[in-house]
Amino acid sequence: MLSSLVLLVLSAATPSSVPQEHVLPVFGCGTGCRVETEQLSRPQRMSDGWWRVKVRQRRWVQNCDWKSTPVTCVDEPASGRAGPPVQDLWLFADCRGERFATSKNPDRSDAWEQDVFYRDGASAGEPKFQTVAGNPFMRWAKLCPAEAEEGNQKIREGFQR
Repeated sequence: MLSSLVLLVLSAATPSSVPQEHVLPVFGCGTGCRVETEQLSRPQRMSDGWWRVKVRQRRWVQNCDWKSTPVTCVDEPASGRAGPPVQDLWLFADCRGERFATSKNPDRSDAWEQDVFYRDGASAGEPKFQTVAGNPFMRWAKLCPAEAEEGNQKIREGFQR
């Protein structure tokens, strides 16, 4: 009886292990800002063909003492304009349609959706991996690795120039 109770307590205190292979673990959100992403669920295929995964995002900003020599900076949880410090979200990927979305709802009803490639102008066909765009390509690529290979190659080639 006692061993069963100990096992129950230990298993309840230990979170289930979810692989972290379908999320971009860290991406930038501006100067001195980063977002850490923890995968909370395994990817699930939705009835419309999109993939979804539940995540917890933690946003950190650097607070620097510019008067010290050398300058010292510490990471602090975000607040105010930088957004909430911790947020549970759903990430969505349409692999064939080359679209990425984030939503607070698992049905994508309030989603912010965007293309993962630039569609117009001088950058047409290039992957959107810049922080100013929220890095949709690299986040989508974690859920759609086969479809992302050509875009990944373009990024690699761009850095080799």
